[in-house]
Amino acid sequence: MTDQSDWTGMPGSAEASGDEQRRRGVRVVGDFYRALQAKDIDAFGRLWTADAVYRIPVTPDGVPGEFAGRDTIVAGLGQFFGFFGETRLTWDAEPMGDPNKTLATWTLEIDMLAGGTYRNRGVALFRLEGERIAEFTEHVDTAAFLGIFSAKAATARRFFALLHDKDIDAWGELWHESGVITMPYAPEGFPSLIEGKDKIVAAYRDLFPAYETFDTELTGVLPAVGSDAVSVEYRVRAKLADGAEYSNDHVAVLRFEDGLISAYHDYFDPRRFQDVIDALGDPAAGTD
Repeated sequence: MTDQSDWTGMPGSAEASGDEQRRRGVRVVGDFYRALQAKDIDAFGRLWTADAVYRIPVTPDGVPGEFAGRDTIVAGLGQFFGFFGETRLTWDAEPMGDPNKTLATWTLEIDMLAGGTYRNRGVALFRLEGERIAEFTEHVDTAAFLGIFSAKAATARRFFALLHDKDIDAWGELWHESGVITMPYAPEGFPSLIEGKDKIVAAYRDLFPAYETFDTELTGVLPAVGSDAVSVEYRVRAKLADGAEYSNDHVAVLRFEDGLISAYHDYFDPRRFQDVIDALGDPAAGTD
């Protein structure tokens, strides 16, 4: 990483002002990448002018190539932070002939909270106004960039894998505290609406003793373009505790907040699911 002390100007000359701005640019670039590495959204936000522009000229389909305004930029990046675990960044900053511009090359490696590691590298051009970023243009490996947008799909897959394992504790950690489950066609004896992480986890603790085995086949995991939704088409094949076989076909929609599941809408044949509820006896009485 280039340090501001690496650039020396000629005090008292006309160029000294430009040299000082170049040193300032290198310093701001360092602050930029340190804020990303620390996931410090407040420090990140302080680096931008109010009307700043963030450009990514080449993006995957459905991903905006430009964000205008500090608030929009900060909100957009904050959504990504919800998926990030440990973040490792290296960078090098190089002053340009125009003292208000600084070039940076970087590499990163992020442990995704949904599992897996996201790696990328790229080049960015910063244009400053004083000590704030007014324009930012970045080129990245777009194929690798898709890894971030697949994080929600990975969470959806983990959602069903943990149900297969009947690991309700780990499954519960995927939920936002204010999460909601909606089952528009719930059978008699099972609620059509469950609000709050604690109640959701408790309901599934009561439900899963009905299953001896619980297998799902995901036939479609489809992240929406331009929203936080993931649609999942899946089939359930299970053996109930009483020895009966259970199967059903589902379409579910998951939505996210802060990288966690905030809403789950599940559509299925309630007549088949009634067999599961009947196997529990009286769920409202807490039958295991």
